[in-house]
Parts: sequence; structure tokens; C-alpha cells
Amino acid sequence: MGKQPKPSSADLHDFSKKMVISSLRSAKLRQYRFRLTRFILAASADALISPGIRTRSRSNVLRATSTVPAYSPRLNAYPPIPTDIAECFSPTEWDQRCSLAVAYRIAYLHSWHENIFNHITLKVEGSENYSDGPHFLLNDFGIGFDEITACNLLKVNLDGMVVHTTKPIPAARRDINPGEGRVFKPGYVLHSAIHAARQDVHAVWHGHDLDASAVSQTKFGILPLSQEATYVLNKGLSYHPFEGSANDLSEQPRLIANLGPTNQMLLLEDHGPIVACPTLEEAFAGMYFLTRACKYQIKSLSAVGGDLRQIHMPDDTTLIGIVKRMENFDEAPSTRKEEKVSSSDEMSENGPLAEIIHDTPGLMFAYARRTAEKTFGLASIYR
Repeated sequence: MGKQPKPSSADLHDFSKKMVISSLRSAKLRQYRFRLTRFILAASADALISPGIRTRSRSNVLRATSTVPAYSPRLNAYPPIPTDIAECFSPTEWDQRCSLAVAYRIAYLHSWHENIFNHITLKVEGSENYSDGPHFLLNDFGIGFDEITACNLLKVNLDGMVVHTTKPIPAARRDINPGEGRVFKPGYVLHSAIHAARQDVHAVWHGHDLDASAVSQTKFGILPLSQEATYVLNKGLSYHPFEGSANDLSEQPRLIANLGPTNQMLLLEDHGPIVACPTLEEAFAGMYFLTRACKYQIKSLSAVGGDLRQIHMPDDTTLIGIVKRMENFDEAPSTRKEEKVSSSDEMSENGPLAEIIHDTPGLMFAYARRTAEKTFGLASIYR
């Protein structure tokens, strides 16, 4: 190879100019992320002071107003508990194990996993009443997401200790690892902190999706460039600085403080996303939209060579309206009755006004579940 020519003063000046412009763009994006964070925190504060003012998702409205449970058996029903393990779990825990097992298979199909790492956890219903409760279900370390079954999930307490079933699970149903199981400490540190601190959270979904993890490495984080991104912002998005491998219990208070009392989305900087929701279906929907938003963002920025002048970035005023619209993004056409309505309580002569509310997270999970069942087979998952 020939000797490289020495850069001229003009070349150095041009390089310096580009670096200054790049630095300014980065500073502007950091300021934009700061404004987004302030906006989200302000909305969360309003929610704590006056819940009626808070922007709510339709799934939240469903839980508040409908007699249909958020975990709807019409959308996601599972096989009955087999007779040989009927004394190992309650019917409720069996249903939860089935739902979590298929959630791992769904995550595998979406590439939200990294070999044997990453976790999805689900709080065992009623376990908060036990002396060492609450308990939560998680994957046995060493078993891939595509190998998770209802019976090889572990049940642990907040100290990371395995909680044994009333009757031992037959070894044939834990054929990959027939022993007690292995708890991966970093997963336990992250998930137990959230399950302990947030009573409203029953499902915590964490994965190393490539695009979401890449966005977590940027100083500007998730930008409001898509409907999917505004779904994430509407649910409340926080950031937590990278402190290294999540195996230090002293990090838990800082993690919880950054997640906050109401936010459902947490981007671990230089690491990846955590979605913490009242139901497993909502956690799936949150992870789906968050990872999708990151894919769009990376593609759009790549398409314009990182030149933000070529990106449609909403201003602060427009952003407020965009995020607020997301509370009704999946509403059904109006079915309000035609009787005269009182403006004070919106009641008709015949009772409350009719309103159809879609359980969008449940519908999304049901479709993903059917896909996983067709791919892997029911007998492979619910065993």
C-alpha cells in the first residue's frame, strides 16, 4: 500500500466543522429527549393528583369500566391441567404458566431473546398473601425461549429462592433440567425489584431486541417518529443509566426511582428495554410497539445519513396532541344511544350509555399465541 497523503489544512477545517455540526445535532437531540421526559413526568404527576385528567389507554379503561376481566378467557384460553400434575398447581397458576410459556415462544418468534438470556416474569395470582410473597414465574436459566413449557418454568420469591410446589413435578415434564432449576441473578435483580415496588405490575418483559438495544445506546433514546413511538410515550417512558451487569442489589432503588410510580416502559441505557404492565397481554403489546418504533427510527435515520433536518420531528405543541390521541387509537365506532342525555352524568333514560371498548392487547396476544401454537404445537408448550 502507498503512503497516505497528509491531510491539508482545508481537510482538517472541514473535518472540524463536521464534528461541530454533529455535536450540535447531538445536543439538540439530548434537549429534545429532556423535553420528552419532562412532558411524561408532568403527565404522570397529573395522574397522581387528578386521575380523571390522566391520559389513559383503552386497555386501562377496560379494566376500570367493563365486567369482562382483562385476562379474557374468550381471547386466550388454555388446555385444562393434566391429571398427573393436578396436585402440583392450582388451576389459576396452571393457566398463568400456560400463558407465560407461550409468551416465551412468542418472544422467540420475534427475536426478543439472546440465546439462554433475558426474562419474562409473571406474578402468581394471590401469592402476595403468603409470608414470603409475592412469588413470580420465570424461565429456568439454561433453557431457550423455544424450549419453555408450562412445567419447566420456575416459581421464585423476591429473594430469588425457588418456591417448591405442593407435589413434585414429574421429572418427565422437566426433561431438559429435571433438578430444582437455576435462577439467573441479573434477571432476578431486575424483575424482583419491579414486582416488589409496583403492586400494579403483574408482568415484566425484558429482552435484547437488536434495534431496541441499539437505540438504548443513543443519547436521544426513542423519538416520536411513528404511531408506535407515541404508544410508548403514552404509556410512560423512563430511562435508567447503564451501571454494568445487573447483578448488584444496590442498583434496585435507582432502577425503581427511574421507572417511577406509573410508567410502563423503561429503557435501560446501553442494555435494552423493560416493559412492566398489569397484564401479560399488555406487556406483549408494549414490547411489540416499542421494538417496532426502534426499527422505524433506525431505518429512517439510516435513510437520511443521520441528518435530522430530513426527519419529520414534531414540535412540543404538536407532540402533546399526538400523544394524547393515542389514548383512543383503537376505539370502536360510536354506539351511543339516541335517548336524551344529561350533560352532567352522561346517563340516558334507560341507564348508562353503550360503549364498545376493544381489548387490543388481548387481541394482539391472541393472534401471536395462535401463531406460536401453530409453529410449535400445543403439546410442546402446554406440558
